[in-house]
Amino acid sequence: NAPSREVCTVRRERTNTPLQALVTMNDPQFVEAARTLAQGALQRAEGTESVALAYVATRALCRPLKPREIAILKSSLADHLVYYKENPADANALIKVGESKADPNLDPRQLAAWTMLCNQVLNLDEVLNK
Repeated sequence: NAPSREVCTVRRERTNTPLQALVTMNDPQFVEAARTLAQGALQRAEGTESVALAYVATRALCRPLKPREIAILKSSLADHLVYYKENPADANALIKVGESKADPNLDPRQLAAWTMLCNQVLNLDEVLNK
């Protein structure tokens, strides 16, 4: 849903097409951005999940999370952690996406789980349509 380049537009229309969701969830640049956000959260968290979640919310949403949002994200993170602990090869493949290197000091399974969580947050309407 982009304007044609034949005319000038002051502001582009907001859009949330299925194609946009496919790109933001799967494109290597978006996955790498999610990994970088996750990496920053884990480096600052000092083992505290709530600090990491607050960092992600501040960077992506520019506001603190609501209690309901925290519950949803914690549940999602738990699901991702279970998956990547059972599938370490998938975790390693995920954190290798993109040109930047993942922090070797972080557990790849945890970083992969947080990457998927950050990918979800970065795909919210509130983030895409600020």
